[in-house]
Amino acid sequence: MTFWKRSRNKRLEAAIKFAEQLRSLKIDDSIKPMYCVLENENLRLRHDKVTDGNYRKKILKNAVLTEEEYFVAPPGNIPLEK
Repeated sequence: MTFWKRSRNKRLEAAIKFAEQLRSLKIDDSIKPMYCVLENENLRLRHDKVTDGNYRKKILKNAVLTEEEYFVAPPGNIPLEK
């Protein structure tokens, strides 16, 4: 068994062990669902500031295929034709 497979198996075993711990919890109607951990706090928004920008051409060079300055992505698992 390779190191990668052993590492993967250890992570899977740890995840299963954690799931079993969650399943063993006794939850009754006194525990109310939580919508947000910060529901009683106001979240501060920061102002968006354009610091440099104008990287459109540089970013589009990362795309395998572009059309009208947009990334073209394959639907599902269908590979792109070059």
